[in-house]
Amino acid sequence: MKGSQIPFKKNYIIGTSIVLAAFVLGLMLVWTVKTLKSFDDTVTVKGLCEREVPADNVVLRISYTAQDNSLMDLRATVDRNDQAIVDLIKKAGIKDEEIKYTTANFSDRYDDYYVSENIKFRYTARQTISVFSSNMDAVRKLQRTIDGDLLKLDIISNTNANYKFDGLNDIKPSMIAESLDKARESAEEFAKNSHSKIGKMRTASQGYFDIGDLDENTPQIKKIRVVTTVEYYLK
Repeated sequence: MKGSQIPFKKNYIIGTSIVLAAFVLGLMLVWTVKTLKSFDDTVTVKGLCEREVPADNVVLRISYTAQDNSLMDLRATVDRNDQAIVDLIKKAGIKDEEIKYTTANFSDRYDDYYVSENIKFRYTARQTISVFSSNMDAVRKLQRTIDGDLLKLDIISNTNANYKFDGLNDIKPSMIAESLDKARESAEEFAKNSHSKIGKMRTASQGYFDIGDLDENTPQIKKIRVVTTVEYYLK
C-alpha cells in the first residue's frame, strides 16, 4: 500500500502544479491583454504656433522704359535715367554695394514682322535697377517717394518690393516648443472629457514652416506658422 501511495502523491503534486501554472498563466494572459489593449487607446492632436515678425531684408526693383528713333540718343537717355535713379537711391541712405543693375535691354521694332511702318519710335529700351538691403526704414521711405521724384524728371517708373524674412532658424526652436505645448493642452482637454489621463507620447511629426505676408497691405510684416501633430497614449 505504501508503495502505491508514492505515485499517487507524485501525480497529485504534478497535477496541482499544472493547475497552479495554468492559473498563473491565465492571470498573466489577462494582464497582457489589458495592457496591450491600453496601448491601443490613443489620441492624436495638433498644436499651432503663429507669430508676426518684421521682414529683415528687401529687394526693391525700379523699372522703366525709354524710346527713341536714334539708338545713340536712346543709349544716352538710359545712361542719364540710370544715373538719376542711382542718385535718388543713394540719397535715401542706400549703400553702393546694395545697388545692382545690368545693361538695359534694347529692341528694334522693325524686327517685328507685324509692326506697322508708321510706328512713332523705332527703338525701345527696358531697364531695371534693384536694391538688395536690410535697411528696411530707408527702403520703405524710398519706395514711397521714388516714383514721384522720377516723374518730376520725366521718367515713368514702376516700383516693386519683395520683403523677406531670413531669421527663421533663430525662432524655430521656441515655435516648435510652443506648438508642442499647445498640442499637449488639447490632449489633456480631451483626456479630461473622456475621463482618462495622458500617457507617454507615441508619435510626433512637425509640419513645415509657412511664411507669408500679414496681408496685402503690409508685406513688410510676415506671418509665420507651424503645426505639430502628436499622438499620446491614454490611460
